[in-house]
Amino acid sequence: MTTALRRKQAVLYCIVASWLLLAGRALAESRSMSCDSKLPATHAQLAEGDQNTANHLELSRKIASGASVDLDVCAADLTITASGSDILRVTVDIGNPAQKLTAADYLQAFDVSPQGLTLQLHLPKDVRAKVVVALPAAIAKLDIDLVSGNLSFQTDRIGGKREINVVRGHVELVGNADSYASLHVDVVMGSFHDHRKGGEDHHFMVSQSLSGTGKGSIEINVVAGRVDIKAWD
Repeated sequence: MTTALRRKQAVLYCIVASWLLLAGRALAESRSMSCDSKLPATHAQLAEGDQNTANHLELSRKIASGASVDLDVCAADLTITASGSDILRVTVDIGNPAQKLTAADYLQAFDVSPQGLTLQLHLPKDVRAKVVVALPAAIAKLDIDLVSGNLSFQTDRIGGKREINVVRGHVELVGNADSYASLHVDVVMGSFHDHRKGGEDHHFMVSQSLSGTGKGSIEINVVAGRVDIKAWD
């Protein structure tokens, strides 16, 4: 590779990194997801059977096979796992509950239609929230936007097209090569570690593409943080 080509690649990567940084800021500021302590202007309505206290929220909805799921979470430790049925379940635990508030006060949107489901949780960092979303395996498309926090994604039991966007935080992907056809990771500032046999480590500005033996795609974009891939036992 010539010196001129290396320079062109470096310039191109800087442009892409700058775009991702701007996109990360836009994500953090959009959809009222600035992670401040203000409550959202609108709240989702609960349904019969939902559980809601000062420090705990539990929701469950049936969604159609082939539906799309859109998850927006501000600041939290977020775990994505499989429900083992056609029911999507959401559990929110508040580590630092505020006086005169319930966990549902942070539920900005929870919309279900035949085409899919949209969840928005406006969780400020100081409430120290832990969120678990259990998804049906038969969804067609999954979009996850997390502004700040740790994300654990158990992908071996969740198929379809999966896109993860994190502004600041750590993504742990638990899955084997047979859980995707393609996997692409972009990290603007941080690191990428593949802990599976034969995996590699990369640091600072990372762009990695891997091929799998399964179906569907996984795309992970992190502005500042770390991505770890671990084998499903």
